[in-house]
Amino acid sequence: MTGFSSLPAAEEGGDDYEDSSRWAGVPRILGPPWAQLPILTVGLLGVQLFWSVEMSYASPYLLSLGMSKSSMAVVFVAGPLSGLVMQPLIGVLADNSTSRFGRRRPYMIGGTLLCSCAMLLLGYTRPIAAIFTGYDNEANDKWTIALAVLAVYIIDFAINAVQAVDRAILVDTLPSSAQASGNAWAARMLGVGSVVGFFAGNIDLPSYFTWLGSNQLGVLSVIVIFWLLLVHGITAGLVKERVLLKRNSEKSLGQTFKREFKDIFTNIFNLPRTIRQIFAVQFFAWIGWFPILFYTSVYIGDLHKREVGQAQATLIDAEGTRLGARALFYSALISLVANVCLPSFVAETASKTRGAALPASPTLAKPPRLTVPPRMKVHLATLWAASHAVFAICMLGTFIVDSVAGGTLLIALTGLSWAITQWAPFSLLAQAILTEPAGATDESIRLADARGHEERERFLVGDESDDEDEGGMHRRHSADERRGSVMSNSGAQLSVVAIDRIASDDNAPREGGGGLAAKAGIILGIHNLFIVIPQFLVTGISAIVFAIFDPDQSVLHGGHGGVPMHNSTATGDSNETAGDASDTLMFRDDEADESDAGGSNSVVYIFRLAGFSAVIATVLCYRLARDLRHR
Repeated sequence: MTGFSSLPAAEEGGDDYEDSSRWAGVPRILGPPWAQLPILTVGLLGVQLFWSVEMSYASPYLLSLGMSKSSMAVVFVAGPLSGLVMQPLIGVLADNSTSRFGRRRPYMIGGTLLCSCAMLLLGYTRPIAAIFTGYDNEANDKWTIALAVLAVYIIDFAINAVQAVDRAILVDTLPSSAQASGNAWAARMLGVGSVVGFFAGNIDLPSYFTWLGSNQLGVLSVIVIFWLLLVHGITAGLVKERVLLKRNSEKSLGQTFKREFKDIFTNIFNLPRTIRQIFAVQFFAWIGWFPILFYTSVYIGDLHKREVGQAQATLIDAEGTRLGARALFYSALISLVANVCLPSFVAETASKTRGAALPASPTLAKPPRLTVPPRMKVHLATLWAASHAVFAICMLGTFIVDSVAGGTLLIALTGLSWAITQWAPFSLLAQAILTEPAGATDESIRLADARGHEERERFLVGDESDDEDEGGMHRRHSADERRGSVMSNSGAQLSVVAIDRIASDDNAPREGGGGLAAKAGIILGIHNLFIVIPQFLVTGISAIVFAIFDPDQSVLHGGHGGVPMHNSTATGDSNETAGDASDTLMFRDDEADESDAGGSNSVVYIFRLAGFSAVIATVLCYRLARDLRHR
């Protein structure tokens, strides 16, 4: 699974946004041609390793510290909040940076260092807190929880910033002819990062790295920090940016940021029907996806403790968490394979406005190697609807599944749906914009690389010197310079869509001060809202459900939930990171099971809610597919 990611778009065009800037140098990638795209995109592999650790270990770790499930749910509002705030903020700041190191590189380096410190804090929270409070006291318990929560927030905000910059530097560096290939490599890096991250999480790492401590999260944090720094060091060292010398814009950063939010909310009710349908599907789909991203390890861990019994719970918490990571590993593996194969089964859609065929997946610029007979191909919206149906079946399957093997199978199968979620809605959104009848408005929107001919020629491979002189300065319009500022979510995107404008009349007056190019960016911003808002909603619902079924319940067995056993480290020698005491999973379970398990497995109720929401998404997506097929 992938974490949150930005969807760069072209900047709003028009007179009031148009400005001229002075530049020095040209963007290029040092190294042999075969290594250029891996060098440019390898940073996303490190980013995905971080997301994998947080998705598999953060929830059970917070619970192991004695935090209730209700409080834990509130903590993870950091995910949607960081996606909503950080990516547009970093986009605006980076686009206007005049650092001699480039616009993206300083934020990339600063973000990775901040991520590394926060991950180290999360992995060794209790020993760090003990520096100030000592072990085995109430102050240490409180400081440990506070520092762990702080670490989660810093990780979410910083990694969103790094991922936004990684995406932006890809758009900045590659010419239009290489954009699709670059995004395909980005997809590969994210997919491989998921597989490697979850695979490492299901191994008993302390037995191999005894010198890093005895808790799984601590060892894992050191490993992912090493790789995050290494891969971004490669990108920062070998990818050369052009330098912004002076920006001749009358608008301040605050005005730009404010204008972006204002345009989103003033245009949200004026969208074409197809786009509204896509947003509605995304809303209900993400009510389902958010629990899978952050509660899977808790769910599998609770099933594991239910199987072995309460008496052994203190010995199997770490094993339960590793089983959760293993389920996510299987899901990521299926997702990676599906991402390679499924686009071949999607029929291309002809654009009514341009007479061209639109690619089934925005990550594919060339015909796939897998040849599929036309009769076996389906409309992309139909495939998307089928993915929601599979996801709904998996989540509603929690009504009958009460074993680790069954739960692992359900989670693994969601990887098939997640693979389609990573690109289908973005491709459909692109098609909806492309095929909007030109006569409906004064302008229409098309998807393309927003670079001019001059910029396409600036992609140099090389061994040229970094030194630039005044003769290397360029003065040009910067319509492509704020792509990263458009609000977007990470959670499900493996491709970059650049948007610019086709005007039916080039001299037509701008409507509402934004023009259709601005509206294209606004559409992406509104799309992000329909991904982020359901995450806030399900966070609140989860907190209520957990408060009802696990009211202020400590997850450590015996004694105060926050007091570690003697000589414990950040997570305790018992490595209790699998969630609260195992509970009854099914409504049909009897009271004896509830007594043995210690309460209610409240996570399963959230998964069932996700299933019902996915059913709604399936119905809405089926209607969308029917409408698109009949066009």
